[in-house]
Amino acid sequence: MGRMIYDYTKSSIVRVCHDKDLFVKELVRASKTLLPHEKENLINWLYYFTADKPELQKWLWEFLDKNILVS
Repeated sequence: MGRMIYDYTKSSIVRVCHDKDLFVKELVRASKTLLPHEKENLINWLYYFTADKPELQKWLWEFLDKNILVS
């Protein structure tokens, strides 16, 4: 069951990555629903996913600076 939520979270982030508010909203939702090890995996995936997207990297760093997704 947990893997399904993790995969759904990733697909949701891909769908909303064009809008900062929705992107951050999905990250907040992930911080509330994912297990600690899933959060770590998501952060690693986000680094990979945003590697060629500077705008998303900026949003991600702003979010991670707040330590919301960190378990």
